[in-house]
Amino acid sequence: MLQSLRDKAQGWIAWIIIGLIGITFVLFGTESLFQSNSSQTVAKVQGTTITQRQLDLAYKRYLNQPGSEPLALLEPSSIKKEILQSMIDEAVLIQGATKMGLAVSPSQVSLTLESIPVFLSDGRFSPERYSRFLVSSGYTDESFHLYIRDALIRHQLQLGLMQSAFALSSDADLLVKYIMQKRDLRYLTIERASLENDMTLSEEEEKQFYQSHLKEFMSPEQIALAYVVLSQNDLIAQYQPTDDEIRAYYHENESLFNEPERARVSQIFIALPKDADNKAVGLAEQRMQEIRQKLQQGESFNSLVQAYSEDPQSKKNDGELDWFSPGEMIAEFDTAAFALKPGEISPPVRTEFGLHLIKLLEKKEAKISSFGNVKDKVLAKMKQEWAQEQLASKAEQLGELAYDHPDSLQPIVDKLGLKIQKTDLFTKSAGVQESFLQNPIVLASAFSATVKDDKNNSEALKLDNENYVVLRVSDHIPAKQLTFDEVKENIIARLKVEKSSALAAKKAKEIYETINKNIKDVSTIQADYAWREVKDVTRSGNQLNAELLDAIFSMPSPKESIGDFKLVTLDNGDSSIIWLTKVEDGNYSELSAEAKANYTAQLSKHYGELEYSLYATDLLKKAKVKKYLDKI
Repeated sequence: MLQSLRDKAQGWIAWIIIGLIGITFVLFGTESLFQSNSSQTVAKVQGTTITQRQLDLAYKRYLNQPGSEPLALLEPSSIKKEILQSMIDEAVLIQGATKMGLAVSPSQVSLTLESIPVFLSDGRFSPERYSRFLVSSGYTDESFHLYIRDALIRHQLQLGLMQSAFALSSDADLLVKYIMQKRDLRYLTIERASLENDMTLSEEEEKQFYQSHLKEFMSPEQIALAYVVLSQNDLIAQYQPTDDEIRAYYHENESLFNEPERARVSQIFIALPKDADNKAVGLAEQRMQEIRQKLQQGESFNSLVQAYSEDPQSKKNDGELDWFSPGEMIAEFDTAAFALKPGEISPPVRTEFGLHLIKLLEKKEAKISSFGNVKDKVLAKMKQEWAQEQLASKAEQLGELAYDHPDSLQPIVDKLGLKIQKTDLFTKSAGVQESFLQNPIVLASAFSATVKDDKNNSEALKLDNENYVVLRVSDHIPAKQLTFDEVKENIIARLKVEKSSALAAKKAKEIYETINKNIKDVSTIQADYAWREVKDVTRSGNQLNAELLDAIFSMPSPKESIGDFKLVTLDNGDSSIIWLTKVEDGNYSELSAEAKANYTAQLSKHYGELEYSLYATDLLKKAKVKKYLDKI
């Protein structure tokens, strides 16, 4: 199975896994763990060295992930230790995959790179976007190629182990018994709220509660902020290139504003490794000849796709591939496809992945846009690129000014021309009113010791890819102790909840004990609390609240004919007694063939995930790893 997957991953269908990997590793990667580096060693993994520089780069990329902004305020060493462990885990898995013989060709790495959405512009790979990414991420072109290679190998390993797992119909039968199980029950509930009215509290109780919970009765601390914002949108408005500059940019980048020739094809693919021997080549060519003969005899291209093609992804669409432009496919495939007229079928085309029979479905000619028609687009792109460059430069200045002049925002205003803005007072729980500042990193920074207590500027906080902010506290009202009279009503309400919850639990326990003593005559307790009956309750049903549902399905099947009982205390203070009367298992034999197949497939997937997890755990457990945490 693994060898088969290896062959496929190096072949035509390898691009399928691009969608499975996504763009996650663009935002967070650990760089290849197999390249040498002269900086200080922080871990050794069975001969592989992880350096301080690699760890620092991984930490930087981690903080650049959306949603990770508050983590920048935490102690770096604690985060780096977690990241280092992830790097170690990845190194061990890559080593294991390599020992199993899994590999990815350089052409597959390049194909994957050029298909990552974040590097595409108008559907085509953009060297400019890729270059900007390399600069901002700390990768080199070589190290990022190595990272993609490792990601693809890791995916092969996971996919191979997962797809080797299978489930028997007996396993699915057992699963359905539990998943589709139905239960009949009765239950009664002693509602806490109904007991509050009869409660009386003494002032002594109330004051004693106040004294023992003083820290809970404080007015919330409030602060107001002064802040400056560096925004890419504001920078865009500052750039006004001349007509000559706009025209020059257009001529230098015409391909960005023109629509290239495009083709849509269908293919029949026969896998054939690049280094296949003569026997394998002969068999593949013989098979392709059979296909061509059947075409000549009148069989449809689509039917032959289903019968012969070895590319499962395009096979789902009768062999059809997405629209592509010259240069986006392997050269031999590209040349053959664009030489065809609509409806024509090519001779067999040999690429490093195998043999292809290509049918041109549709072709769109290139569209050349005049400068006048795209001038606005050209100007917008120039402004955006200029603003992005300026933002990177000015963000660095912003951070330096905030640090060099921690007691004032004025130097930032003087140097960068930004405007000081202010918020009203707000609490940590409520946050600021300004939606622009409703970001976790702003709240964390504003109430940090450095900013709030030491009265320093914050760092240059990255709100998103287009906005940075530096803030400082302009007003501060500390928390203060509230008096007993100010919180008396709150204390009474809390005491009533506590006491009524305890009373409900006591009454429920008494009833439960009575039932156990006289289990054959449960009806004797119905005078005060009525049983509610519910039938055919399922695990995903909505007849009952989640707490009761969990309690019901945690009970074993009743041993006595009368049923079984359970006492449950709910989060809202109510107490319930469950009377489970019947359990009916799901029936696998009653399911449709499609439903049976779905359950078996789900179970196989679960087994596969478990198998991969166990394999990874065992591999990591046996790995020889040495960490130098004192160097982090």
